[in-house]
Amino acid sequence: MADSSEKTPALRVSQLDATELDGEVVHIIKAQLNKLFKYHKSNILVTYDPEVSALIKTLIWRFSIYAHDSTIGQQILNLKYSGSDPQTSWMSRRQKILYGLILIVCPWLRERADNLVELAGLSQYHTKVRKLLKWLDITLKLAAVWNFLVFLQRGVYQTLTERVLGVQAMFPDRQGMRQVSFEYMTRELLWHGFSEFLFFTLPLINFQRVKNFVRRHILPRQDDSSHDGLRVMECAVCEDVPTNPQEIGCPHLFCYYCIQSNYKADPRFSCPRCQTSIPSVNSIRPYRTVIS
Repeated sequence: MADSSEKTPALRVSQLDATELDGEVVHIIKAQLNKLFKYHKSNILVTYDPEVSALIKTLIWRFSIYAHDSTIGQQILNLKYSGSDPQTSWMSRRQKILYGLILIVCPWLRERADNLVELAGLSQYHTKVRKLLKWLDITLKLAAVWNFLVFLQRGVYQTLTERVLGVQAMFPDRQGMRQVSFEYMTRELLWHGFSEFLFFTLPLINFQRVKNFVRRHILPRQDDSSHDGLRVMECAVCEDVPTNPQEIGCPHLFCYYCIQSNYKADPRFSCPRCQTSIPSVNSIRPYRTVIS
């Protein structure tokens, strides 16, 4: 066992990373259980979710804190909890048990408070108990915020549990220079900046106008010589039977929506077949069949 003189206080970032890893471990295990009972008709995981969470945390606590004086996330980052007693190398048995009670039992009691009140025959005090638990929860959250601000300043006791028990994360061995690679983070930041730039600029571009410009000046014109002198009974834009037919002074017809949307998006819009332009919105008028 390493001597207490070799202990080195853990970096703040290492402690925060360890906490995130611990949360991910619980999340991954619960996700696997949800997949296992996905088609189970009794929906047992929903009914007994507090008990399932407590069981998972108990197993994790038994094979991490109780066995190795560190959480799973701390083991990955080579951290261990050190007790406040200088005669004790790491956590005492009492601190481990109290840590488990705070980590497992307290959240379970919070989730099952209503059921416990009913089982105890204290239904008449149900409102008062809920109000008391609400104020207690607010107090603990405010205390957690204060503790976290102190942690950011001093680097010890990341959580209230650590402060109450007097344990702090330490490096069991002397640490060399921390090598941090920012290549992945740099790529993520560049891609994030590029995507933000696209999201900002794309709505400012009139793609309909760009499309019409390319069609008029770059793409070859369609040959409509077979329809000379005859009315073309299909929409020049969508090439379907026109809905509420409109005309602009050329032999071609348009759907009302097709011609109106294109003209509003691009006032220079012209007929895709014969390039007839639209001088004004009044030039778009309903098509009327001439009956002889």
